[in-house]
Amino acid sequence: MEDTTLENRQLVQDIMMSKSVEERFLMCAEMYETSIELAKIGMPTGLSDLEQRAFIFKRIHGLTPLELIQIEYL
Repeated sequence: MEDTTLENRQLVQDIMMSKSVEERFLMCAEMYETSIELAKIGMPTGLSDLEQRAFIFKRIHGLTPLELIQIEYL
C-alpha cells in the first residue's frame, strides 16, 4: 500500500542519504535492536534460550534459521 506522496518519499530519501554511512548504519542497528525488543513482547514464557532466539529470529525475518537453511538447499 502506498499512502505517502512521491514528494514526501523523495524528501525522506534525501534526508536519509544526506547522513553519513556510519549514521545510516547506526540507525539500522538501532531499528534492529528495537525489533528484537518488540518481538520479545509477544514471546511465550517458558522457552529455552535457543527457542527464544529462534522465536525472535522468526518474528523479525519470517522464518527460523533452520527453515531458512532448508529453503537455501532445495
